[in-house]
Amino acid sequence: MILSLEIEKSKLNREKSLLLLDKSLLMYFAFLIIGVVGFVNKYLDVRFLNVMIALSFGVLAVGLVPYMLTMSKEEKKLNELIETYKKNKNWNRS
Repeated sequence: MILSLEIEKSKLNREKSLLLLDKSLLMYFAFLIIGVVGFVNKYLDVRFLNVMIALSFGVLAVGLVPYMLTMSKEEKKLNELIETYKKNKNWNRS
């Protein structure tokens, strides 16, 4: 019972970080498209285009770093649970 709850909690954490990554990718491409379209149509100058591109990379980093941290943390936790389960299974057989 506790094992299944831990797995569900891990799934929820991964889903939350994946949602954040999805939103940051959407904003990244929105910044790029708005910047390029604005520059081509002469609404933005070169300096503002550079700011938009820098902001798009910032948004991407804000979404990517928590995703990577959450995935590595959850992977470690699941590996520990698997090892604990294997040890208990082997111990019960003896």
